[in-house]
Amino acid sequence: MTETPQSTRLHPVYVVVAVLFVVLVALALWATTRGDVRADAQGDERGSPADPARSEDAEIREDVERELTAIAGVESATVEVLDEDFLESLPEHIPAPAASVTVDLESFRTPEDTQATVDAVYGVLAGSGLSGSPTLTVVDTLPGTGATLTLEPTGPGDPAVHDAVAFLDAGATSVRLTADNAAVSGRDPAALPGLAEVAGTLARPLDSLSTDGYGAMYTSSVDPVPPPLPAVQLLAEAGSRDETTQTVYEVRSPTGNPVPLLTVYVDGPPTPVADWLRASGQADLLGSAIAFTVYGSETSESGFVSDRELVSTDTAGDEADAAAAAADGVPPCTGPDLRAGVTGFDAAAGSRFLTVTAENVSGAPCALDGRPGLSFLRASGTVPDVLAEPEVPGQSPVRVVVPPGGVATSQLRWGAMSTANDPDRTTSVLVTTVPGADETRVRVTDVPGADSGVDILEGARVVVGDWVRATS
Repeated sequence: MTETPQSTRLHPVYVVVAVLFVVLVALALWATTRGDVRADAQGDERGSPADPARSEDAEIREDVERELTAIAGVESATVEVLDEDFLESLPEHIPAPAASVTVDLESFRTPEDTQATVDAVYGVLAGSGLSGSPTLTVVDTLPGTGATLTLEPTGPGDPAVHDAVAFLDAGATSVRLTADNAAVSGRDPAALPGLAEVAGTLARPLDSLSTDGYGAMYTSSVDPVPPPLPAVQLLAEAGSRDETTQTVYEVRSPTGNPVPLLTVYVDGPPTPVADWLRASGQADLLGSAIAFTVYGSETSESGFVSDRELVSTDTAGDEADAAAAAADGVPPCTGPDLRAGVTGFDAAAGSRFLTVTAENVSGAPCALDGRPGLSFLRASGTVPDVLAEPEVPGQSPVRVVVPPGGVATSQLRWGAMSTANDPDRTTSVLVTTVPGADETRVRVTDVPGADSGVDILEGARVVVGDWVRATS
């Protein structure tokens, strides 16, 4: 006979104990969690830093932004202010910075409507209660074309607003009119003459007029004026030639008189473009000489557009120097009379500038003419192969009388070169002030802005200006 096993049964007491144990564990976990939450809350209340105190400007910022956005023609507005804690940390002698306001305009509106919109913005800011005089930046990006506008108007009624939109309507791809720069760009060289016509019609001075990427650029280092149409037409024609890789039309004032200089970089020999420039009639249309230098793949060639050579307009100064040298018997400067130096490193529009100086350390006046002899020394101690050329080819140098303690200067200019791979930069210039003088090494790295050297690299072309009287 087979017995059937009995199933195991738990005693009722064991069941009750197990249930009680589970309940107690659950209560303990609940109490622990609740205590942690309370502790965290109390810790937050006691230990978390208070939010920075909001300044009065911060309190009204959102209201001002809403009012600005409600203006017809405004797409969005941003008001940037500083918190009260920062303002209180400023020393008493430093005024609190004003709020900065940026307004993004709606696109494709007329110049007149845009002007009215910005004037309305100034109206809102005047009554906003923001401290000081808020600075205003106006921006816009045209859908589809990507053309951009950046303005810093000086106040209501500033015609820069109207003019900037007029440039966009004429096909500009970028317009920037600010306190320190007035620059307009077009898509290609063919677009530049039309933009120059707009600048002339509006009487809008420009520091630069260029293509995107600066393949062709008009730039002026003297007081800006609307770019002359014949000059820009010449720039556009030179920039549109198949062999041209870059062209720059610069108006500079090395002797106190504006001197136009056209620089053209080409693939292949320079002669075809140089001959074309000599035959061009643009210098006659401009009414002044335009010096040019064409840099080819291996050689360069210089001359004057339309074969119209430069005539100095500073006749009084030239005659005074000549008369002083002749009548007073001022002797030529010698090497020991002069102490060489470098100063004034600058960069603009793809060009670099450095000024070589010659101080008269003798006790008597002496006369200088021509330009300094130069070579360059790299950080490695080697001398790069550099082509040094005159600033205005074919021009007879002006004789300069340098009094005791006086200074003559020669400005150097070269095209920016790539330093992406940390090349061997020029750290010193070897200057021969006059023929027969000893060569003097002067450190470029002592010049502000050039502490790591300058990008006069192997194969550079450096334009060397004649000695001129230094201006204070």
